[in-house]
Amino acid sequence: PSDGPAPSGAGGATPPPPTPPPAAGSTPPRTGATGAGPSAAGGAKAPGGDGPRKPGDPPRPLGQAIGRSRDATMRLVNAHLGLLKAELAVTGREIGIIIGLAIGALSLALLIVTLLYTGTWLFLGEWLFGSIGWGVIHGSLFTVAIIVPIFLNLAGGWIGAWIRGLIAAVLLTIGLSILFGVNLARNAAVAAGQSLEVSLALDPAVLPALVGTIAGALVVGLVFFVRGLKVGGAFKQLLMGAVVGGILGFILGSVIFDLDGAIAVAWTFGLVAWIGVSIYLAWKHGFDPEARYDPLVPRESIAALEHTKTFLVKLWERQRRKVMGG
Repeated sequence: PSDGPAPSGAGGATPPPPTPPPAAGSTPPRTGATGAGPSAAGGAKAPGGDGPRKPGDPPRPLGQAIGRSRDATMRLVNAHLGLLKAELAVTGREIGIIIGLAIGALSLALLIVTLLYTGTWLFLGEWLFGSIGWGVIHGSLFTVAIIVPIFLNLAGGWIGAWIRGLIAAVLLTIGLSILFGVNLARNAAVAAGQSLEVSLALDPAVLPALVGTIAGALVVGLVFFVRGLKVGGAFKQLLMGAVVGGILGFILGSVIFDLDGAIAVAWTFGLVAWIGVSIYLAWKHGFDPEARYDPLVPRESIAALEHTKTFLVKLWERQRRKVMGG
């Protein structure tokens, strides 16, 4: 046998030659680096990481794939939500502007209606009766007269009272217009006062008003007393008639009316009578708010619900007996 090195094909491995030392000033290669490719120079992650994939790389783990899909989905949803929020902000601002403009226009329209309504009454008062004060009085009383049937409806009162009050007001206005216009009561009171001057030591200017007051209290009081005998409360009716007749007689005996003033005063009494007679007749007829709001109660639905409840209770009892063997 030879003492020299065995040949490579005889079963022994030939050791690699030693690595030459690096040149002066050069950087020693990193362990595991195979070249100047992306993994060595850029520090790219191994296949299966979050870095860019290459052809031939093994598939990523299932959990990582699901996480990446979830993150992409959330980014897409957040992008849509951000866009929606931006558009809703613009939409809300536009809706606010539209609502503000609509409220402003409606307020101005209501103001115009108020001006026309109020101005019409003031114009009629000045044009027909020579004073806007009559317009204020008549417009206010007419508005109250229009509110009365609304109140009666809401309170469950008799709406027919308002119609009857209107008829009474029209008849009273016509009668008082004629009575005031011809100054019949004033002339009669003056004549009666002149005949009483010799027997009463009073100022002649006071006598017509005094005569009118007494005569009105007697006449109207007697009429109300007769009515009270039929409907009851004759003494109460007498007192009320005396007060009303005394006031009316005082006005008729002390005031000289021209035609415009006569119609204005008669219209005022007519409007007051419209309101008063309507409320009086409605009060006499009675109020029934329960009947007024009875249609608001869903009685058929309540009855159906009670029927269904009874049926379910019976069904439950029957099933319970079957299960329990009772």
